Amino acid sequence: MRSVPKSRGVPAPALVLALVLALCAACGSAHARHDAERLRRVVTELGGRAAADPAIPGLSIAVLQKGGDDPVAVAFGVACIENATPMTTQSRFKIGSVTKVFTGALVHRFIEEGKLSYDTPIDRFFPGFPDGGAITVRHLLEHTSGILDMFGLAEVLANPARQWTPEELVALVEKQPLAFRPGTRQSYSNTGFLMLAVICERVSGRTYEDLVRETFAEGLGMKSLLPGNDTAIVPRLSCGYAGGPDNADKGELRLPVPASLTTAKGTGNLQAAPADVVRLVNLDRLLRNDVLDTVALEPLRLPDGQVALKPDRSGAFSLGELDGCSLLLFREPEMALVGKLGLFPGFGTAYLYDRRTRIAVAISVNNEGAMTGIVELGAAILNALRD
Repeated sequence: MRSVPKSRGVPAPALVLALVLALCAACGSAHARHDAERLRRVVTELGGRAAADPAIPGLSIAVLQKGGDDPVAVAFGVACIENATPMTTQSRFKIGSVTKVFTGALVHRFIEEGKLSYDTPIDRFFPGFPDGGAITVRHLLEHTSGILDMFGLAEVLANPARQWTPEELVALVEKQPLAFRPGTRQSYSNTGFLMLAVICERVSGRTYEDLVRETFAEGLGMKSLLPGNDTAIVPRLSCGYAGGPDNADKGELRLPVPASLTTAKGTGNLQAAPADVVRLVNLDRLLRNDVLDTVALEPLRLPDGQVALKPDRSGAFSLGELDGCSLLLFREPEMALVGKLGLFPGFGTAYLYDRRTRIAVAISVNNEGAMTGIVELGAAILNALRD
């Protein structure tokens, strides 16, 4: 029998498949490298311009696209002026109200597990709280409860460095009348998120600090994330400053007014590097309904038809509070972003997410007076990445 000659120049099907897969992998790798290089180029260029401002001692920026695990991170300037410590991408900041996104995510997780609902009244957890049967979890998340902001109370203002406990703060607040009937107006209330942190503890039987560590530090790989207190020594924590364009005192930088991190539980007590804060873009790994991707990109409308939206004092954007996060409507460039802005004495942090590109940016600065500038920088970076 004659043998069939072997085909020359026509690869076997398995070999063709292997070649195609190898080519796709190479192209994908090259594309990923190109994207990362472009991200770094944009962030470095725009961040470098912002960091040249003498009101900015140090600046740290991180960018990450949804689904990714390797943020592009850059840092400029110094973490501590006193001893010329360089700012690095591992430097931690007190992230202020960006903490509320973490607290809101914990609440949403308990809602998805059926342990809470938006309509759960707060008197289930705070028996005897005035009008507690009419105030719901949703009201706390949307700042429509009418509960006064604890940081505006005379007792707290007189001693901001005191470590007030949640029980003491709630007891002080419940002596005050509501600012309005629940659900009819919107007024920013740190008290509401302190109460949400306590609700998370009572629902789970665990501390807020443990919930944060397990859910975010471990669950999303936020290795630098720490719930803060007033006595711990925190490695790589930046020094905070005040002064600059957002402050009445436009002179040289100075130390900020001392304030307690412990008091800000659930509302402003977290510390982290932007390279970890930006991992909030992957909240969908924890939640079926990630509000950063699903909440309507429009301001909350109140029962009387009024829109709950206020312009920032810089005039560059308008800000509205939504379901545990914020809506930011920028005028130039014209953009609608979701995220959160955080101030803590000495520090400013902005977390912004662009649904169009599915890219998030987190920026921290160690001067509370430079907050407006980093918000505008975040919008400029996301706009440049839309091209």
